[in-house]
Order: sequence, then structure tokens, then C-alpha cells
Amino acid sequence: MLIFIVGLYTLVFGRLRLPGNLDLRGWRARVAALFLIAPLPLAILLGRVIGWGLTPEQGRSVFGITELILVAMGVGGALIFGLLSRPREEYGEDVSTDHHDR
Repeated sequence: MLIFIVGLYTLVFGRLRLPGNLDLRGWRARVAALFLIAPLPLAILLGRVIGWGLTPEQGRSVFGITELILVAMGVGGALIFGLLSRPREEYGEDVSTDHHDR
């Protein structure tokens, strides 16, 4: 639930600080927010679909594992997107010269 709230905050305000001194702003932060928001609705949907044929004991173990996987995918997706969407200046590359003119 906490990552859902962080995702909503990021979606509204457009800024997110991730580990590794990675600061996302604007559209990059909002796309990362979608990764953070997604696990909760997906868990609810999967709970409704999968839960029809399970006993309460089976449901607890299946839903616990499913929720853990969904949260890991959401946080991992936000981190990977944040790392891959960084501007080239943050990689330490020299973007002032164009190497394609040779």
C-alpha cells in the first residue's frame, strides 16, 4: 500500500527520488509512478480471478507470493525505467560533440 501512495504522490507532483542518487522529474517520474501504482489493482484483480477456486489456507499462500512478486516487479520496473531513461549527461558522456558527422 505504501508504494501505491508513493506512486500517487509521484503521479500528481511529478518528482521521485530513487536509490543511487537518481532523481526523476516530469514525465519520467510519472511513468515510473505507473510501475509503482500497478501492483495494487493487479493484486485485487488477480485475487478476484484466482480466489474463486481456493480454500482460505491456499488463498493466503498463493496471494502472499503473488503480492510479493507484483510488488517486486513494480519497484523493479520503476528502478529499471529510472536508470534507462536518464539523460545522457548523467552517464558522464560528452554530448556537446556530435560523433555522427565523421
